[in-house]
Amino acid sequence: MSSQQCLVNATDFVANRTYAKALHRERARILLADAVTLALAAGVVPGASDLFELGVGKGEHLAWFSGHRLGAADAVQANAAAVCARFQDDCEMSSWSHPGSFVVPAAVAAGIETGASYGQVIDGLIAGYAFTVWLGGGGLVARAMMETGRRPSPNFGVAGACAAASRAARLSPEQTLHAVSGALLVGRGSLHSVGAGGEDWRLHNPGAARDGLLYALAARAGMTSGPGALDARNGYLRMFAGIEEIPEMLKQPPRSEMILEVWHKALPTLGDDMAVALAARELSRQGYGDDPKRVTVRMNEHFAHFPGTQNRPPYTSLTSALSSVRFVTAQLLINGTLDFDDYARRDDPIVTALADRIEVVPDSSLGYVDAVVTVDTGDGEQTCRTSDLPRTLFFRDSDEQRRVAGELLGDAGVAVVETLLTGGEDTPADEVLHKALHTFHPVSTAP
Repeated sequence: MSSQQCLVNATDFVANRTYAKALHRERARILLADAVTLALAAGVVPGASDLFELGVGKGEHLAWFSGHRLGAADAVQANAAAVCARFQDDCEMSSWSHPGSFVVPAAVAAGIETGASYGQVIDGLIAGYAFTVWLGGGGLVARAMMETGRRPSPNFGVAGACAAASRAARLSPEQTLHAVSGALLVGRGSLHSVGAGGEDWRLHNPGAARDGLLYALAARAGMTSGPGALDARNGYLRMFAGIEEIPEMLKQPPRSEMILEVWHKALPTLGDDMAVALAARELSRQGYGDDPKRVTVRMNEHFAHFPGTQNRPPYTSLTSALSSVRFVTAQLLINGTLDFDDYARRDDPIVTALADRIEVVPDSSLGYVDAVVTVDTGDGEQTCRTSDLPRTLFFRDSDEQRRVAGELLGDAGVAVVETLLTGGEDTPADEVLHKALHTFHPVSTAP
C-alpha cells in the first residue's frame, strides 16, 4: 500500500466515517468537559495567564478563561494555552502527546466558525483524537521522534488539530486531505524545554492548535497541498521521526474507538509521574508518609528516562519541580497534596531532603498507568501499587469528571460539565458552549 493511500484512508475516516457508538461520543464529551474545566481553573498558575491571549483580535469566539471575544485562530491559541497551563491536560501514549490542548480548542473553534451543531463538534473531537492516536503509530513514530529530540505534542498537534477542525467544519474528503497534508509538514518544539525546567513549552501546543485550525480553514477556502506529505523524502515521517518505512499501524485507517485510549491526569504534573504520584498520595492518606526512612519508586522504564523526571533539588523553576518524580513523590508523601501553592514552596527543606533520597527504579514490566511506591517507615515496609487504585483516576466516567470539576471550580464547575455532557446533538455548538460558560462570563456569553 502506498503512503499516499494510507493518508487517503486516514483522512477518509476523518471526513466520512460515522461515529455512532454512544461510548465514544460520551468519551468525547468528557474530554471536552475536562479541557474546559482545566482552562477555567488555569488562573492559579503563576505567570501562565499572561500568555493566554498574546496577539489576539476581536471576534465572536470566546476565550474560555477570560470570556473575551476573539477571532477563531486567536481563540484557539488562547484556549489551548489555558488548557495546558496546569500541565494537567490529558495523555495519549501512541503519540506521547496531550491532545486535549490541541484537538479540543481546534474542533470547537472550527465548529463555531462554520455554524456547526454540537454533535458535529463531537464528531470533530472523535476524528481529531483518533487521528492523533493513529499518527503515533502505536508509539513507534512518537518514540522515534523523541530520539531526534523533538517533543511529540506540538509535532503531532498541528495534524491532530487539523483533523479535528476539518471534521467539525464538515470539509469534504478532498479538502481534508489537502488540509492534513499541509498540516503534517509544520512541526515545532524540543524536549529540551521541559527537561531544562523552562516555561517556554507553554507556547508549543497553542501554536500547533492554531496552525491546525488555519490549515483546515485554508483548505475550506480552496488551498491545495501536494502528495507525499506522509513519507516523501521531505515528508512527515522522515523529517520529524527519521522513519523511512510506513509503520504497520498506519496502513490501516484510524478507528473511533481510539479515543478510548486517552487518559486523564488527576494531578498537575508530568503524565510520566502520574501513576507514581497517585500511589504516593494513597500512602500519605494511609498515614505512611510522615517520616519515611527510605522510599523506592518503581515506574515505567520509558517514563523514568523522560527529560525532567529525574530532576533533583534544588528546584529553581516551577517546571523543574513539576516534572520531577522525586519532588512530586516527596511532596505527596509528606503533605498529601500537589497544587500550585505546593510548587510555590518547592524549596521546603523537609520535602527536598526526601526528594534527594528517593530511589527511582525503571521497570519495563510496568505500563504507563502503573507504578509501585514502597515506604520503609522504620517499623516495616508499606507498598502501594497504582493498579490497585480505581481506574477512573485515569479513565474518567462522567461522575468522576463532575467530581474533578467541583474540586477545581466548585458548583459552577459542575454546572459547566453538566451542560457539556448533556448538550443536544442538534443544538448549535456556540449555544452549548455559551451556556456552559455563562456562569463564569455572563456578559460575554449574553445573546
